[in-house]
Amino acid sequence: MNFKGAIGEGILYFVFFLMIIMIIGGLYGGLNAYFGKGHDSRFEESELLFKEAKICFIEEGFFDLTTALDEDLFYEKCRFSRELLEDGEHMIYMKNKNGIEFLVGVNDFKIRCFLDARKDNLNLPLCFTPYELDGNYLLVGSSQSSRRVYT
Repeated sequence: MNFKGAIGEGILYFVFFLMIIMIIGGLYGGLNAYFGKGHDSRFEESELLFKEAKICFIEEGFFDLTTALDEDLFYEKCRFSRELLEDGEHMIYMKNKNGIEFLVGVNDFKIRCFLDARKDNLNLPLCFTPYELDGNYLLVGSSQSSRRVYT
């Protein structure tokens, strides 16, 4: 009996099964990445809008106003896109220490931001923690979630 090469042939079976496992794992990972749950970017987006709005409101003195804030002046000074904030998925709400309120976006988000189901339901907005300083209040929310667009 000649057993030369028997060990090498056995190792090739191990390499073959390892390659099959890697291919199946790659297919599973690719399908999961494409058809998976996706990323919920509502909170990150509302945080970014909050930071920009807070900087603008402080720099432009909107927290010190004694008369109503004009919407066109807000868009001009803060350089926000009107199409972005009025698309039905965003809100910026401010109430200053003088009792002046300003709202851009969806009015109902002031209530929806505090619902318990907002973490599970992607159609509800996630809002950044309200900013309160010296009687000024700023709340920013976003309900824009990543979803497929069917044409």
